[in-house]
Amino acid sequence: MIEARQLTCEIGVMGKIKWLITIVVSITVVSTIWLQHEQNRELVQELEHVRQEKATLEPPQVPPNPEQAQSEIKPKKVEEMESELMRLRGAASLATRVEAENTQLRQEVERLRVQVNGSAGSASQNSDALSGYLGPTVETPANLDPAYTKDGLSAAIQLAAQKAGISLKKVGIDDSEFPFLIGVNSQPGDWEKLKAQLNGLDGYEYHGSVGDDTSHAFSIIPTRAYPAGAVQHVMRRLNVRTQQYYDSFTAQQN
Repeated sequence: MIEARQLTCEIGVMGKIKWLITIVVSITVVSTIWLQHEQNRELVQELEHVRQEKATLEPPQVPPNPEQAQSEIKPKKVEEMESELMRLRGAASLATRVEAENTQLRQEVERLRVQVNGSAGSASQNSDALSGYLGPTVETPANLDPAYTKDGLSAAIQLAAQKAGISLKKVGIDDSEFPFLIGVNSQPGDWEKLKAQLNGLDGYEYHGSVGDDTSHAFSIIPTRAYPAGAVQHVMRRLNVRTQQYYDSFTAQQN
């Protein structure tokens, strides 16, 4: 009887122990889960805080202005090439106008020549018509740039000859009317070398020449130095004067 009671007590004690162990294990598991949940929540909050700080420190992304980006990308070399292209287009346009003036002048001279040959009595009228077409003499500007005076042009031609590696046999300047004309006499084959330097001579413009293999007459005074509004008038007279000066310059060599 006593042994049965002891056995019953032992069973009761073991049941209580198991129950306590179960409670302790459950509490431990719940505590562990709750602790992990709190840790995860703190990590999420910390991560969000770090993201906010990063967004505050980073500068705002402003979309680039297309025009500004294009201007920054364009190299300086491209701008220089565009400037040179505009200059060459201007020179080509001027050459076209000069050629048109030359054609018109030739036609006018030929017409007057036919009239002179057909009617000797109208020579005075023809002369008046040619004078009217060419217009009055162009006076030298009072404030002419020293580079375009007789001395300045002589120095420019000598510089061009030096760059071309040639020696000029004779140089003449006609300053009887503006723009002044230049006459040169060189060795056969040297003219093309000199002309290449004239085309690139800083501050001057080569307008073409009248000449042969050794002698040429021409002007290098730029059109910007001509009297305002008189470019067409100057070019008409310049074409005739260049031919006339070439004849005079070459005659002096004979």
